Amino acid sequence: MGRLQLYGLMAAAFMLGLMGIYSAGVARGQDKIKRKLDARRIHVMKSNKEITDEVNALDDTSLAARAREWVRKDK
Repeated sequence: MGRLQLYGLMAAAFMLGLMGIYSAGVARGQDKIKRKLDARRIHVMKSNKEITDEVNALDDTSLAARAREWVRKDK
């Protein structure tokens, strides 16, 4: 009975090791996805800030001239 228990413990340790490796891989994959999302969010925030600064730097006449490109013309 002693050998059977030893084999059982070895099998259990092996399975726990596999589960640990698998969970570490899943956590690493989730971290990679989070880093990509954070990088995208930072890029969007920088782009938004650049556009806001550019619009704030324009005077009223140049802002109106640029807005005419995007506004629908009424008939």
